[in-house]
Amino acid sequence: MATVELTPFEEHLFADLPDSAVATALRERGLPGRRTETWKWSDLRGAERQARAPSGGYQAPVPDAPVTLDAAFVLTVKNGRPTAPQGIEPKPIISDGVKVGSTYVVSDGLVLSFYQKGREGQAGDQPPGQELASVAEFAPLVSISVLPGFTHRIVVRRLSDGEGQHSDNIFLAVGAGSHAVFVESHEITGTPFINSRTEIELDQKSNCERYIVQQDAPGAVVVHTSIVRLDEQVDEQSVRFSQSTLALGAKLARHETRLTHLGESSAQLDALYRLDKDRHTDITTHVTFSGEDAQTDQLVKGIGGGRSRGVFQGKFLVERGAQRTDAQMAHHALLLSKGAHINAKPELEIYADDVECAHGNTAGALDPDALFYIRQRGVPEDEARALLIEAFAGEVLQRINDETIRAQLEEIFRRA
Repeated sequence: MATVELTPFEEHLFADLPDSAVATALRERGLPGRRTETWKWSDLRGAERQARAPSGGYQAPVPDAPVTLDAAFVLTVKNGRPTAPQGIEPKPIISDGVKVGSTYVVSDGLVLSFYQKGREGQAGDQPPGQELASVAEFAPLVSISVLPGFTHRIVVRRLSDGEGQHSDNIFLAVGAGSHAVFVESHEITGTPFINSRTEIELDQKSNCERYIVQQDAPGAVVVHTSIVRLDEQVDEQSVRFSQSTLALGAKLARHETRLTHLGESSAQLDALYRLDKDRHTDITTHVTFSGEDAQTDQLVKGIGGGRSRGVFQGKFLVERGAQRTDAQMAHHALLLSKGAHINAKPELEIYADDVECAHGNTAGALDPDALFYIRQRGVPEDEARALLIEAFAGEVLQRINDETIRAQLEEIFRRA
């Protein structure tokens, strides 16, 4: 029996979920909101109350891609429905004599599989937690595999429109000794509720560069949960993962990354958010160090104007035995108006004794002396402010190794 009175939105959202521990918890507790510690600044329950029908077919014109890559495989997901590759004959995926999906060999070393539902047992076996909004793991699964020893560029465009609600579920496997450049864009028109899930696994000796772009979506609610697992180093070849997120806000947007180091591996988790008017963005990360000699370097910067709200929550959990962990976290915010709010909560939870862990957090306004100095050289005030804002954000963007992607993200940031 429900312990809270579900809203019409929750009743419709939970109605078709298969029975599982997560589904039971959702029906008893509802969506997370102000009473849930890790969601207290991002009130998902309060943001969505009215019932929404499932999204229909995508009707809006397809915009130009915000990020393009030469020789990349592009997967388009429209209102949660992936588009099958054209001109490639699919092979059926059979389980217990029943077709459960289709597989496409896109090119040498790149395989795409569509499953009719999420992987059996994964959602149901997960104990209820505070990340209860991630019901997207029940959605049909799209699996992208970079086979061992190959290098591929992959772009996933999540296109959303209308006023309904939809989910998508994507799994990326990067095989041993492989290199993947993985770009995900959230391109939204209308006022939908979007629940996206991305799972990434890196095998030994592999490398993945991931870039997330979420464009401005004034009336939409976007919940994007990422699960990342890094295998351990072998033969002096480390597993390397880098992630850069550029988020421009929505009615409510949350980009949550939960990363696990299984052993010696390295990760860079960067993010830049720029908000104006009444936009909201929540950057939440939870990094678990389960093995020895793992390293994470995290830099997040946020810019808030108007009556916007930015949220950063970062936690490093160093488990017993995870010796020689090196974990550095920094969040810096720039407030451009009196009505803007930035909430930050960096955390360290350490159960090993041979570690180097640190976190830092700052918030402030534009430096009036620097602004005065630039204006004294004949630069108009608007241009001077723009120069200082770009300089503040530039530290995050300059950490992007791919020059082509960096230039495109810089342009998106300038136009925001």
